[in-house]
Amino acid sequence: MPQVHARDVSMASGNLLLTPSHGQGEAWGKSKCSSCHFMSRLHNTVPKIKVIVEKKGFSTCTGCHGSNGTKAARQCLVCHNVNDLPVNPIRTGKHRHDFNLKKDLPTTSAQCEVCHVGSDMDGTFEIKQDLTMFNDKLVGKSAYVDVNDFCIRCHNRDHQQKKHKIKNAGKRDQSIAAENDFLKIDKHGVTDGAEVERALYPGLREGYQYKSIVDCVDCHTMHGTKNPGLIIDDSRKGVFHLDAQFRKEAYKAEIFDGVNTNGESVPKSDYSQLCVLCHSMNVTDQERKLSGGAQDTGNGLNGVHFNDGADCVTCHSHGERVQKGL
Repeated sequence: MPQVHARDVSMASGNLLLTPSHGQGEAWGKSKCSSCHFMSRLHNTVPKIKVIVEKKGFSTCTGCHGSNGTKAARQCLVCHNVNDLPVNPIRTGKHRHDFNLKKDLPTTSAQCEVCHVGSDMDGTFEIKQDLTMFNDKLVGKSAYVDVNDFCIRCHNRDHQQKKHKIKNAGKRDQSIAAENDFLKIDKHGVTDGAEVERALYPGLREGYQYKSIVDCVDCHTMHGTKNPGLIIDDSRKGVFHLDAQFRKEAYKAEIFDGVNTNGESVPKSDYSQLCVLCHSMNVTDQERKLSGGAQDTGNGLNGVHFNDGADCVTCHSHGERVQKGL
């Protein structure tokens, strides 16, 4: 058999998944990687990956390179876990996108493949490469406009994916209302910015503007959070347009469920730590104090009105004032 070089691995197609040309065709369908590849030679130019591969062996191969034409399952989580690659992505918290609305289940590698079937894992997130192309009955296999377009290919009322229908969702459940809300109602969606140049509490941290369209993943993380609704619990998990150094400070965004970190009773709809990541009142110190905007929300940040117990959904729901439709 001709010598197989790592550089021959499907790079012409722009990703690491093996194709029938693997090993000039002779290696395709073989399940024993060690027949051609020596552990000591693998990933010499990628030391972080090399350490994991040497520790866990050839079971790691399918995660990046696919099944090589065999029935072997792809092992994504053998590397992407809190111990080996803790920030790629950050996977802390019991709630994650496990395709079950009723209860939390452990994420499996097979679930990773639903959204990332062809990722090239090159360290740069590219919508066309790193997200699975879903065939939508309304638009076919048209390219995604943005990451939100990807999300609403599943999270909608009447054109969900046949293999991944959303079950156990009520008529007003955000998991199926997401498309309508984002496109027609939500002030964080495509209708954002119409009337907010002089908002009641104007002021955003650098990176966002009131006319910005906020991506779903700015507030929702798929890979792990303490919060319900897959809402981020840490600035490193979302708010991607904010200054990188600000995000790395790991400001928490805990959604309180009746009791805050000090043991005090609070409403179950206290989203103030999430909102304050982006919202910071651009008003005088006196105005901020009178409105509650000078009060620390519990994560070291202030800038949202916090005087009345922070029951945010009394006036706000998914970025829109209730009086206007949500």
